[in-house]
Amino acid sequence: MPIESPTTCSKNPRRVAAGKRNWLKRGPWTEEARERVRQAILKHQPWLRSTGPRTREGKARSAANGKVRQKGPRSVREVRAHLAQLSGLIASMEEVRSVL
Repeated sequence: MPIESPTTCSKNPRRVAAGKRNWLKRGPWTEEARERVRQAILKHQPWLRSTGPRTREGKARSAANGKVRQKGPRSVREVRAHLAQLSGLIASMEEVRSVL
């Protein structure tokens, strides 16, 4: 699955226009409105019921999110896991060699 960088995605102009119209209708948030939304979120706690991706494709897409901004072809975590495997292999080779 190819990973799209944020710069290659173009925004839907109709959605952008709708967002601008809605912003003009509502205006900036007041402190009372911000507090009301804050209290509603704290009351309902939606993060307790969020499940994350469920399908294989969704999980792969979620895992690929972090690869968009990494500097090299492999992440630091992947390199560390590979080094751990290599050190385990070296340890087992030394153990076999000491037995002989």
